[in-house]
Amino acid sequence: MRTDWIRHLNDSDGPFATVVLDATHDTADATEQYRLRWRDLRERLVDAGADERTLAVLDDAVTNAPAPDGTAGRVLVADPDSVLLDRHTEVPPERGTASWGPVPELLPVLAAVGEQVPTVVVAIDNTGGEIRAVDGTVETVDSGSSGPVHKANTAGPGEGGADARVEETWKRNAQAVAERVDKLVRAGNAELLVVAGEAPARARLRDELAPASAEIMAEVENTGGTSPSRLEDTVRAAADEVRERRRSEAVASYATASGRAEGLAVTGLSDVVAATRAQAVETLVIDPSSVPGTELLVGASPAAVAEKPEDLLDGGPVTSAPAVGVLVRAAAAADARVVLAAPGDDVTLVDGLGAVLRFPVGPAA
Repeated sequence: MRTDWIRHLNDSDGPFATVVLDATHDTADATEQYRLRWRDLRERLVDAGADERTLAVLDDAVTNAPAPDGTAGRVLVADPDSVLLDRHTEVPPERGTASWGPVPELLPVLAAVGEQVPTVVVAIDNTGGEIRAVDGTVETVDSGSSGPVHKANTAGPGEGGADARVEETWKRNAQAVAERVDKLVRAGNAELLVVAGEAPARARLRDELAPASAEIMAEVENTGGTSPSRLEDTVRAAADEVRERRRSEAVASYATASGRAEGLAVTGLSDVVAATRAQAVETLVIDPSSVPGTELLVGASPAAVAEKPEDLLDGGPVTSAPAVGVLVRAAAAADARVVLAAPGDDVTLVDGLGAVLRFPVGPAA
């Protein structure tokens, strides 16, 4: 999972309130239920020592935001001056969480939000296609041809030539859609292309797409001319497959690196902390079910992390915070990725932590 979208949190000195709550709005009393859920989480923040300024910032954000449609979650990170992160999620959390401290509690944030998969969606038929770009813009595209798009129902003299003209119109329409799709894939850095329509229309489009678009194409069977706006479940499922493939590949890469002698993988809290302090972490691997509940010392910069005071050499102010939040914050500052291990993964993580390194650290160096 990329961490660029949380990196800006390092620009604030904190302290931070981190909230993950159920924002579902699908019943008559949904607004009242939302208010009650927030009140419970707010009380947890008060008990943890959150100041009135931060609570007021969150009160305003929670009460004034438009309600989502249907099931949803919401993630908020705030400091005493403003809301620094505000995301709605497609899936509400199993239970809400709220924390207060010198570092945002980013593990539940990552688990709730998930990795974004920029997606282009196309509904294709014989007349052209309706395309939704990564930014949500929808447009209808065809070749502008006035040629026929329907074949004759019965064969007769000269029908073969007429059918050929129809097929040529279909081809030109597919070419026009493919040209526009290729541009939108490039412009939006799309990582997924979902195509709906009857099988022959999808096949024509696939044949006309550039290789870069064809490689990320996922097809939806037997949908006719279904509009992109009605494909949300399919798009979500396809994006989940992309996320899971990436996650599995990243965990497998860690496992492979762990089995080699180059020193490009470490596990355990102490070794991961040392690699973080050296800014050597390329991918931080976390098993949420077994991470330590210990705290780490934190210096002036995100990479200034340590278990012992003597390991912090920057001379700045020192505080302490939960280990996982500290390590995720440092990973984001160093442009490292974060991967959450799952129960079925064939990987060993001491203290629930591991890292793939950019270069060896410690004795292996």
